[in-house]
Amino acid sequence: MEKSNKASVFSVPRAVLNINKKYDYPIYRKVDEKIFRILLDKNNVYDERKDLFIRDENIEQVFIDVKDKVKYQDDIQEHISSIIEDESIPLNIKASLINDIAKETVNDLFENELDFKKLQKVDNLLSNSIDFILRDDTALDTMLKITSYDYYTYTHCIDVSTYCMGFGLYLGLNKDDVKLLGKAGMLHDIGKKYIDRSIICKKGRLTQEEIAIVQRHPVYSAQMLQIKGEPDIRLLRIVEQHHEKCDGSGYPKGLQEHEIDDFAKIVSICDIFNALTTRRTYKDRMSTYDAIMLMYEKMGNELCLFYLEKFVKFLKLA
Repeated sequence: MEKSNKASVFSVPRAVLNINKKYDYPIYRKVDEKIFRILLDKNNVYDERKDLFIRDENIEQVFIDVKDKVKYQDDIQEHISSIIEDESIPLNIKASLINDIAKETVNDLFENELDFKKLQKVDNLLSNSIDFILRDDTALDTMLKITSYDYYTYTHCIDVSTYCMGFGLYLGLNKDDVKLLGKAGMLHDIGKKYIDRSIICKKGRLTQEEIAIVQRHPVYSAQMLQIKGEPDIRLLRIVEQHHEKCDGSGYPKGLQEHEIDDFAKIVSICDIFNALTTRRTYKDRMSTYDAIMLMYEKMGNELCLFYLEKFVKFLKLA
């Protein structure tokens, strides 16, 4: 059997295929620019013979129908722990798989109805991400290298979460606190899904009325997470406070520094840094150095200088 429509398949690394696993979707190999032949029929077991064949043929990528993408991603999520532990799989492949799961998970949070089951998926994703980072000294750098240079709300949340987890580990926090930071980073902007897209995606300057609407998103985030069953009161507090400023100029409550949760101060720094260093429709991305200088010079009174100085060292700029 052959396929001629290149656009109807997507590639996955051969290394993620599990010997003796039955796949309920067909898997293809590429034989020409637009020709894909069946490597494994639907509901067949990927055995050692097949594995030996693709190794002998030096096949590094196999292909799956786009219509089967959800099934494939469910498989990856089910086996991501064993993939992380598999020393034969390169770090960059593991990091890419975690990033792909994160994209699907967070995009689903923003595009579809939020529920407790999806929050549990976030928990599982973060646990696996932390395990991956802890297994290898270079794993975090590998994950940071695949952060997005273009700003979309859901990719921004993934990137902020990655920075939060890495920074938390740098600060010596325990695994539960690192997970809490990562979860806050991933969910901090979830309230934006309840704001009209014409405002969120507006290319020009927002009106004062539109600014006031956008500034409600931390409250929406905390409220909706609580309604959907999020039990961690501190997480809700961090999410609601991530736009508060140490000089009292932040929102939604205008809190002073001593009133802001330390983890909210960390999320704020990671949030701003990522926003500055990603490309928007109306501005180019800043370099790491320029972003940090702006944060010091223009936001020195707003951000927690203790954590900002630590963040600079985390980025290996000091």
